[in-house]
Amino acid sequence: MNRLIPAIVLAAPVMASAYAAAHPAQEQMQQNIDAVLKIARNNALSEAQKVKQVEQYADRYLDYERISALAVGAPWRQFTAKQKTDFIAAFKEMVVSMYAHSALVGAADAKVKLLPKMTENANKFDVFSEIQTKSGNKYEVAYQLYKIGPVYKIYNFRVDGASLVTIYRNQFNELIKQKGIDGTIAAVKAKGLKKQ
Repeated sequence: MNRLIPAIVLAAPVMASAYAAAHPAQEQMQQNIDAVLKIARNNALSEAQKVKQVEQYADRYLDYERISALAVGAPWRQFTAKQKTDFIAAFKEMVVSMYAHSALVGAADAKVKLLPKMTENANKFDVFSEIQTKSGNKYEVAYQLYKIGPVYKIYNFRVDGASLVTIYRNQFNELIKQKGIDGTIAAVKAKGLKKQ
């Protein structure tokens, strides 16, 4: 199940929902789903081209800085500005490298529907979908967003309650204790984390 979490970062669900989203955050998520579906199903593109297009699209809607800060947790305050920049770039590259292929392969067969429920707390929103894999397994995915200008930015994902940032925080905290901040950044650059 945990492998699904980063895959969702790269390839959002792939079956457009018949549900007409009532809230702008849900409408944006449906647009994101449809856009990634179009890329994933475009047989004229190579896998590398699909990965690049999904990454470029995701760059507009994923807040990599906030995701990184939440994934590192309290030690993030000890990072210098350069270390933060280096970590964000390395973490993004690691996730893309580790999960892009499986995400796009899974996108071809998965069925996803946007669920009508959502939660709202001040400027934070949880939008929910249900993913059904080719084997018939079902997972509920919560996309955690906040609004900045006209855009809802994603800062976390939860699959059946398992949080992307929490899963990585455990690994990052252990790495920081063992190798320090620069050693952790080097490990992330080398894609030295366990695949979730």
